[in-house]
Amino acid sequence: MKPTAQSSWLFWSVVAFRCVGATVALTLLNALLPLGTPVLALAWFAVLGIVCASLASRSRLTSVGFCIALAVATSAPSLLLHLTNSTLSLAGLASLSVEGLSMHLASCGAVAALGALLTWLFWRARRAVTAEALALLAVAIALFSGHRDFNLDRPKILNTMAWRLGIDQLSMLVSVGAVLLVATVLYLCLASLATRPRADEVAVTRSSGKRQALLGTLAVAFVALLVFGIEKLLYTHYSIEQRGRVANGVGMRSENGVSPLTFQSALGSSSQPAALVRLEGDYNNNPFSPMMYLRETALSSFNGKEMVFAGKAFDTDIPVTKPRDNFTGKEDEGLSNRVPLVQSVYLLADHENAFALDYPVSIVQLKNPKPTRFKGSYRAYSVGPAYNLAELSKEQVGDPRWSPEVRAHFLEQHPDQRYRETAERLTQGIFNPVEKAQALARSLSETSIYTLTPRHEVKPGEDPVAPFLFGDHRGYCVHFAHAMVYLLRSLGIPARVGTGYLTDLSQAKDGHILLRMSDRHAWSEVYVTGIGWVPFDVQPEQVENHAETQVDAKMLEELMGILQPGEELLPHELTKDEKGVEEDSEIWLPDRRAVLATGALLLLSFVLLKLALRHGWRLPLSPRAKLRWAYISISSALCDIGVNRSEGETRLEFASRVRAAYLEPLARLSVAEAYAPGSTLSSDRLRNVVATVGSPLGGLPVWRRGLAAINPASVIKLLSGGGW
Repeated sequence: MKPTAQSSWLFWSVVAFRCVGATVALTLLNALLPLGTPVLALAWFAVLGIVCASLASRSRLTSVGFCIALAVATSAPSLLLHLTNSTLSLAGLASLSVEGLSMHLASCGAVAALGALLTWLFWRARRAVTAEALALLAVAIALFSGHRDFNLDRPKILNTMAWRLGIDQLSMLVSVGAVLLVATVLYLCLASLATRPRADEVAVTRSSGKRQALLGTLAVAFVALLVFGIEKLLYTHYSIEQRGRVANGVGMRSENGVSPLTFQSALGSSSQPAALVRLEGDYNNNPFSPMMYLRETALSSFNGKEMVFAGKAFDTDIPVTKPRDNFTGKEDEGLSNRVPLVQSVYLLADHENAFALDYPVSIVQLKNPKPTRFKGSYRAYSVGPAYNLAELSKEQVGDPRWSPEVRAHFLEQHPDQRYRETAERLTQGIFNPVEKAQALARSLSETSIYTLTPRHEVKPGEDPVAPFLFGDHRGYCVHFAHAMVYLLRSLGIPARVGTGYLTDLSQAKDGHILLRMSDRHAWSEVYVTGIGWVPFDVQPEQVENHAETQVDAKMLEELMGILQPGEELLPHELTKDEKGVEEDSEIWLPDRRAVLATGALLLLSFVLLKLALRHGWRLPLSPRAKLRWAYISISSALCDIGVNRSEGETRLEFASRVRAAYLEPLARLSVAEAYAPGSTLSSDRLRNVVATVGSPLGGLPVWRRGLAAINPASVIKLLSGGGW
């Protein structure tokens, strides 16, 4: 039986779907493992194999015959080139380019053979559909299984795609997941609807095929809407969760009474690029070299369970400003051993708060050098630490200018007496407070075990630090910082938790530092008299697993090439009334008048084509042209209400099927004119036939006639070649 138009449409839809899937798969495979042969060439051969195998499956060719033909067709070109080159080598005329071409042809032939074989099995073996669907789902599961606990940078291909497209990794994961799910459902739907073009099978009838196509379309649309809703909810939930817990257990929240830290999981190691920092000048006085602390917030209030954000009322050195806002503070003249340092920060990920070196006194906005790459940019003016750590041991702690309330705030202790007992035991025989802080940091560094998954069982409301300090000593920076603060405060040493980034300057290049989410860090700080807040960070000597990775040097160089001399933005009040002062945009947007003119032109063209289809026969045409346009007028009206002539159906059969009395005279006259031109057609006869023609829309409700008037189906059919 000859395939119907419906079955042909489904057949070519499946073929197109497989071709697109093969192209995407080859592109991703080449990104993971370079194939050597150009992807475009491989994709063309894969498409050729899929199309040829699909057409062959509609014939009476057996599987054995197909395999023989496939082996000959895919191997013959490369073998022929190889033999030719071998023959030429005997005469000393062999060419490496010919040998290389034969190798590329062999690769293309292998891809074409694989695509053809899988396509043949798809059409001829029913279980192949299930196998391919399960394979696709297995790939999706393998792709996303490594992203648990917010490990957003694995596999590298998704991280690279997100980077190239300029979107965050969570959006990339959600989008890829949605596409894979919808693609799987669409694949299964098309595979179940498409008729198997085997010689021993009967094609579906037109009505059943149309009903199946409609049901399949509705099912795919429903699944797409369902997936969109679910993905939107997942993205909203996890984007909030991600900002609260970014990496190494250090989030970005800054609400009073809230902590951005988590104790249960450090969320794995994430190489997601966070920001590019450019030091505008040398910083040879860095006391922590080669490391450098970039503070974002500080937690100095104790809520009975953990350290939380207290706000500017106590932590006056923290700007707590959004990256897009300017900040102007006042330099503390009571602090010594500090040097001015300027940093230009270009954000590669969304940040709730601006961060800077130690003590920022000013933050101003910079012109974004590339909005498609950077989320924002600003310049921070800081007075950075320039003291000698070895010389701090004889200093005192606390600020004489503090009020009793402020001093009590920074000395609020944990009620568990074990912290005081542990601190006194570890600092026995030491009297200077700074030396005590150094001893505590040294002791915890020796006994602590760094791990991203401590897996402590802590009930709600219980102390999450106790299982670490009084238990197995397994934890990460959040545990170390809290334990240090509790121990320090129990000895009367004012302390708090600092959060932000800890970066290794040895991986910087020409003063440019690439920060990753894995560089986010929490540490303890002690206020040293006349110096300010000084980090006393625990550096565990035992490491179970960690987030330390090498900086992507290629990415760093790429970003450095984008940067230009930082240009500070003018205040909005100075530029809002000036002409010609506006933000540059790399996205071209058409003029509104051009859009309206284009839309009006398209609408006018649509109306004119509709009028031509409906009333073209009224023009003073030749009898033969008038006959043709009269038939088109009726057929186009039927097309707009969903009635079409099927492939292989004659005009007389079509007129009989739709039972349109006004169509049959035109159909008979058209057929007679087609087989015997000019013998039966005359102006008088044509006039009599056309006079009997009525509109197929006359008996329909007004709303259906309105829909038919705006339905573009007949116009599309006219532009695609007609076939009335």
